[in-house]
Amino acid sequence: MWNIEEIKKDVRNGLSDYRYNHSIRVMEEAESLARHYQADIEKCMLCALTHDMCKEFTEKENNEFIKKYNLPKELLNDENKNIVHGFIASILVKEKYNFKEDMVLAVRYHTTGYPNMDLLAKIVYLADKIEKGKNYPGIEEERLLAYQDIDKAIILCLSNQIKHLKEKNKVINKIGYDTLKFLKENTTD
Repeated sequence: MWNIEEIKKDVRNGLSDYRYNHSIRVMEEAESLARHYQADIEKCMLCALTHDMCKEFTEKENNEFIKKYNLPKELLNDENKNIVHGFIASILVKEKYNFKEDMVLAVRYHTTGYPNMDLLAKIVYLADKIEKGKNYPGIEEERLLAYQDIDKAIILCLSNQIKHLKEKNKVINKIGYDTLKFLKENTTD
């Protein structure tokens, strides 16, 4: 597997300054969360670094990738516009960097989470939401909760995200709803 510095250089080549800087901040937040929850720091950092490596692909590139790898055509639907980059990146990190399956899943579902996520996936999801460059209503509470109870923090993030998308009349991906439902049913107060 490549090391972090090599992957940083590789990821840098495919991203704008804005997206690369976001990825670095997500990686730093993932490192902090991993230390706090005693997770595998390197895995968390690598997944966070690569989570958006395909975010700036054009629609044509997405189409070609979906066709080449026989991914579900539904990824091109409106409700999936914000998750397709994770699916494509998950294939690239496996093929190019030899990421293991748990890392592949963390990259694939970093925007929605998924039911019964492992700690790695939870950290990558949260790090992407609360990295220091983001500022939106409710983020301070999300940041605070992230270091108190990771499941409750994800519930709050997903709830806020769904509310925000509804207010903008945007279509919400079903995986986010399924993740929220699973966590609510399996998290104690």
